Order: sequence, then C-alpha cells, then structure tokens
Amino acid sequence: MATRPLLLALTLAVISWSGCATTDSVKPRPLPTGVSFQGNWDSTWGKMVLAQEGGKVHGTFTGYREGAVTGELDGDVFRFIWDQRVPRSHGHGYMQMSPDGTHLEGRWGYLKSDDDGGRWAADRDTSGW
Repeated sequence: MATRPLLLALTLAVISWSGCATTDSVKPRPLPTGVSFQGNWDSTWGKMVLAQEGGKVHGTFTGYREGAVTGELDGDVFRFIWDQRVPRSHGHGYMQMSPDGTHLEGRWGYLKSDDDGGRWAADRDTSGW
C-alpha cells in the first residue's frame, strides 16, 4: 500500500506541471457596487481600453502587442477571448477585479486554454491619457 501515496503525489505533480485547472481556482465574487471594468488600464501587454455594457466587456490593447478582447462578466471576473493582430494569434483568458476597482489580475492562454500563456494584470490609469 506504500505505492498509493507515491502514485497520488506523482499524479498531482503531473497535473500541476501541465497547468490544468487554473481557471477553476478563480472564485468569482459579486462585482462591488459602483465598480466597472470600463476605463483605461495600464496592463502587462500595454495600454488597454475597456468598455462595459451590462455583463459584456470589450476593448483593445496596444503597446507591446496590439489586439482586442471581448467577453462576459461572471461577477468580478471578466472571461474573454483575445485576438492579436501581429503576429496573428488568439486565445482565451480571464481577469478578476480587485475589491477597490483599481487592479485586474488574471491569466491568458492560446487557442482554447485560458492559462497556458501567462499572467495578464492591469492597473487602472487615472492620468487621462
């Protein structure tokens, strides 16, 4: 029976190494009253401008790469599809809003994955650019 703990440990190591189930660890909370995804953001991938219409959000990002994001809200989590112009690429991702509405934290992925690409974070830009 000593092999079962070893087998379980190896299975968990393979699952964590493969990057599975990261999205499942994101627990949506209610979006705080008065907080919106709408606005200008300074993100991991450059300037990001988001518009929110009810439970839908869409926008653009420019800087390091250029493209668009579009998706829906699940509480304080924006689940999106991103589309990059050059080099041509696309995928999925998610960003969760901080309780004070000033920071987004999430991940992005290629094609159908929403986490195998890396971190995508943003801070609300209030400078008026």
